[in-house]
Amino acid sequence: MTVLRVTKYGESILRQKLKPVDYNQLAPRLPQLLKDMEETCLAVHGVGLAANQIGLDLRLAVILIPTSDEENAPLKRYVIINPEIVSKRGEKLEEEGCLSLPGLWADVKRATDVTLKYIDENGQEQVKRARGLLAKAFQHEVDHLDGKLFIDLIDPTLKPEIKKAIKKLRSSWN
Repeated sequence: MTVLRVTKYGESILRQKLKPVDYNQLAPRLPQLLKDMEETCLAVHGVGLAANQIGLDLRLAVILIPTSDEENAPLKRYVIINPEIVSKRGEKLEEEGCLSLPGLWADVKRATDVTLKYIDENGQEQVKRARGLLAKAFQHEVDHLDGKLFIDLIDPTLKPEIKKAIKKLRSSWN
């Protein structure tokens, strides 16, 4: 396994809307790619990682969610290929961050309940309803695959402050 470089804000691939992938073409390289994505996500203390965050033009993301609120709880891995949010309910303003904008946190409004249709790592179509952290992670990663970042969703009056914070943080990104 390999810890991969995470793309940072300003790199063009983060703003591309990624096209659906052909599962059968992806399948031979998927096991190694998923291991590398999971290891990268864990190494940088993330909850999720989209393929474009490691420089790949693939509509694919990995999400790692604790199975309970206990410290050091085992993680459940979700592999979402060609995901599509089919419904959203509720709304909550909550702090959010991103591996491609390390050190930046801001309040973002997200749906509290989402239903996601996707292909799993075995090529099976799935429909999953999610709440809480998983709902937030599904939305965040689908946004990545659509070329959006969480800062696009913040209150517009905070944008100048966010720009200043990004400028200051950039010097610490590698």
